[in-house]
Amino acid sequence: MTHSVFRKNGDLVEITECEKEPSKVRLYTPRKRRLIYGARRPDNVSRTKQICLRRVFAGIAAFGAPLLVTLTFKGDASDAAYANDSLRVFQVRLRNKFIGAESIFIPELSPKGRIHFHGFIFGVPLSLGDTREGRRTISIGDERKTRVLSGLWGEGYVDATKTDGSRRLAYYISKYVTKCGSNVMFNAMRMIRVSKGIPRDTVIRGEFADYLRQRYADEKIPERYWEGENMFLGKVSKTTYIEEKT
Repeated sequence: MTHSVFRKNGDLVEITECEKEPSKVRLYTPRKRRLIYGARRPDNVSRTKQICLRRVFAGIAAFGAPLLVTLTFKGDASDAAYANDSLRVFQVRLRNKFIGAESIFIPELSPKGRIHFHGFIFGVPLSLGDTREGRRTISIGDERKTRVLSGLWGEGYVDATKTDGSRRLAYYISKYVTKCGSNVMFNAMRMIRVSKGIPRDTVIRGEFADYLRQRYADEKIPERYWEGENMFLGKVSKTTYIEEKT
């Protein structure tokens, strides 16, 4: 007998089948945060990358097309703890300026060792961003004139670009999680910082999840399929579907 878990984030649907039933109750005991001296474990990086995909899909479904934004520092920009605090302050300022604004950011290290952030901002005027085709700028956005986002950032330069809200954005931004996870400098900060208003997963278990699993298998073509072994769950398979917009 297998046990199904149905998970939906915007247009992204993940259906997991487990040989053993997943625990419904998780007990957490307070403990001190352990320091990470080496690179993060590959499974942790992979899990965070999957979380990134889910949250971007959920954000696009809830708020529409976001701005693609890069935040850069002036000066040295090599202190990860300071960079993490600066991003948190920026997200607070952003919500105060634009009511309902939400954001997702991931850090990256440049070849010269300078920290910067890539991310999406939802719920702000798209007119702030440039319009681009490939590497060519078609039109200049209001951010270059008003410097509204740069003023909120207060640490350097902000590059903003309009997007079309397509699912490709999720896969584009998630690649930075892999880069972040392999760099020990970022052990002092989160691999992904998501504002509180981004919707969380819709999770269904039990008989209804089994019904949905069978329904999707009969009616839809999967985007991808994965199977493997887990010491706690036994044989595990995961099927991903993309809901087509109507």
